[in-house]
Amino acid sequence: MTLQGEMPKPTELMESPEIAILVALDTTMLMAMRALLAVHTELLDGSFPRNTTEAQYWADRLIQLGFGVEEALRKYREALAEGGSRSSEPDF
Repeated sequence: MTLQGEMPKPTELMESPEIAILVALDTTMLMAMRALLAVHTELLDGSFPRNTTEAQYWADRLIQLGFGVEEALRKYREALAEGGSRSSEPDF
């Protein structure tokens, strides 16, 4: 389950209101990553250019961090969907 394209139902928000801002964060993160790729098209081919600018380096770093944030958001929403509450102990 991903957050993109899935708007929370009112019943979901009643149980876990934080989902609203997490969906907004996920959507904003996706658009920021796409905008960075649109500006730094050299990052699209998957091989980092040999001569990079500082902006290219940080754009790549932000994109990689964005993937991590998206994964954490997905796992959080899955945990809520599986009945995990904020007060229960995590099972790692």
